[in-house]
Amino acid sequence: SIVFVGTMNFRPNADAVLHFVHDILPLVRRSRPSATLTVVGQNAPAEVRRLAGPEVRITGVVDDVRPYMTSASVVIAPLRVGGGTRLKVLEGLAMGKAVVSTTIGCEGLAVIDGEHLRVADTPDRFADCVVELMGDVTQRERLGRAGRELVERSYSWPAAAAALNDFHSELLALRRGAR
Repeated sequence: SIVFVGTMNFRPNADAVLHFVHDILPLVRRSRPSATLTVVGQNAPAEVRRLAGPEVRITGVVDDVRPYMTSASVVIAPLRVGGGTRLKVLEGLAMGKAVVSTTIGCEGLAVIDGEHLRVADTPDRFADCVVELMGDVTQRERLGRAGRELVERSYSWPAAAAALNDFHSELLALRRGAR
């Protein structure tokens, strides 16, 4: 299974799901006819809710996204527009999952295509990456481990606190030097 996690009334997330279902999932299902997408997120607009069926599950609000992510083979972030914190990618990486994202979907994160996740910007390439990962548990596990290590090293609370402490130390040093 494939999972997308995000607040669905954020237009870039709705666009990503619509794009995936219309342009990418049919390509995935050519090789993996039983592939399904679970969309986890609150406030899905009507156009997204209408996608619900045997191939696409729309959960709405859930108490905990982790069971959905745990059960998925691949976490996706097929974003084509928008900005933000890229939490959906970081959450997937933190859970040790194989992630496929567009360049925009992982923009600003210190990720490397093929090392921490897979990056694909066309429907054909995105589908190829998803299919490849669905069939290759070794690659999924390798990407999952590397992604988890990256999050622990660079995006965890201790890493954020250390970076903030370093920043404050630099500011203090500059201020002392200005006197």
